[in-house]
Amino acid sequence: MDLTVVVTFFPLPQDRGDPIRVLMMLRALARARRYTLFVVRRPETTDADVTRLRVLLPGVAVRDFTATPYRLDRLGPLGRYQESLLDGVPPWVRTRYSHQLHEALRTRAGVGLAIGEAAGVYVRDTPLRWHWDKANVLATSSRQDVDEAVGVAQQLRARYLARISARFEREALTGCATVSVTSAEEATRLAREYGRQADFTLPSCVPLPDGYVARPVAGRLVWLSSFSYRPNLLGLHRFLADGWPRLRAAGYTLELVGSGLTEPVRAALGEHDGLELTGWAADLRPVLGRARAAVVPLWSGAGVKLKTLTLLAHSVPVFSTPIGREGVPATDAVRTADTPVGLAEAILTTTPAELDRMADAALSLVRGHFSEARFADQLVDSLDRLGQLGTVDSYEGT
Repeated sequence: MDLTVVVTFFPLPQDRGDPIRVLMMLRALARARRYTLFVVRRPETTDADVTRLRVLLPGVAVRDFTATPYRLDRLGPLGRYQESLLDGVPPWVRTRYSHQLHEALRTRAGVGLAIGEAAGVYVRDTPLRWHWDKANVLATSSRQDVDEAVGVAQQLRARYLARISARFEREALTGCATVSVTSAEEATRLAREYGRQADFTLPSCVPLPDGYVARPVAGRLVWLSSFSYRPNLLGLHRFLADGWPRLRAAGYTLELVGSGLTEPVRAALGEHDGLELTGWAADLRPVLGRARAAVVPLWSGAGVKLKTLTLLAHSVPVFSTPIGREGVPATDAVRTADTPVGLAEAILTTTPAELDRMADAALSLVRGHFSEARFADQLVDSLDRLGQLGTVDSYEGT
């Protein structure tokens, strides 16, 4: 039985959570059996990136596609929104859509694995038996965006996106045979929104950093996220406004690390004292190695957060809101508070000896629950149990 895997966001570079999870899945599958990968390039993807992906996935036939331009792009946002409405997909999904890829899928047979929310668009009108691996339930997360929207324009946009996202998600779920989510909380949301039970839960995973030595500096905190994802930035600003002043007065510094740091964002964050705006770091080891602890101030979002797992894999104690630690079992590695002031208080009252114990617990947690090997076993076993890997012999890629 043929296996076709579809990814709508090229997984290199590993500059945010989605590409990290995607590449983990692709590598895990490559060790279990052969498959064909259909992947949509980002605008900045190069031929060298495609070649590198092929090297990382031995035995996998990689077919890359470019996204199809909007037909109504000449009309600007008005045209793009109108077109996405006619197509029944959210604008961000339409931006990653390749008509050529969709047509190629119509000639495939066997099983299809759609990875990520936007890949659900290919479930429609294709003859494959589909499994959809979902990072989050769009109907729930898009309603959170409505609650956070400020002003009439943002409210209207958020409400439109919430409606079309739920419509798109419902149709895709109807077309797929099986579905997986990243946490028990997400499984509950899926059942509540659509009356659909998740066939299995597949938490994300992170690699343990090679050659990593932690040399934490007292009073040095780190924030790790994509600046371009609105809930991340809203949470950061809320923490800086209400929690950070106490920590800064106590002598703490906070390094901000992640992709998407634009000049307007940099200027807005520059109003706060004690921040180091690093932005994108190709190698996180020296950055996280000097952090005494990390803060994950999130009040919206869903699923297991790759940022939280990445911090834990680098033995960094994490202070997080409940949403930031979703899917992470009870552990000494993470301390939780509901408010910015609560996060600051938790950091201030944690002793150096307790931070050391948190760091040790962080590494143990990732090794036991979120390692690549464990992820691979869970993914392959779950798909095999559902009959989604077919009956061909497994093999070990070289």
